[in-house]
Amino acid sequence: MAKPKKPDPKMLELIRTGTLNPRPGSVSDTPFKENPFFDPRDLLQVRYEMLRRHSVEGVSVVEVAAGFGVSRPTVYQAQAAFQQAGL
Repeated sequence: MAKPKKPDPKMLELIRTGTLNPRPGSVSDTPFKENPFFDPRDLLQVRYEMLRRHSVEGVSVVEVAAGFGVSRPTVYQAQAAFQQAGL
């Protein structure tokens, strides 16, 4: 009989802090697919990278929204919230 898997501590912490991305499979941004540092389950990291990609790298809102699996209004709402209150 197989042993039950231990819960992933990062997953438990993301759940505890309310930062678990409900749709990690919708994130198609290249670093999230190729680099294990980037975790599509981590909503805070996903949103930060989404905003950084737009404001620092100059990627259009349309491209950012598609790459991070969100709508354009979500990008604008995240941007406004970040400008108002930070992370």
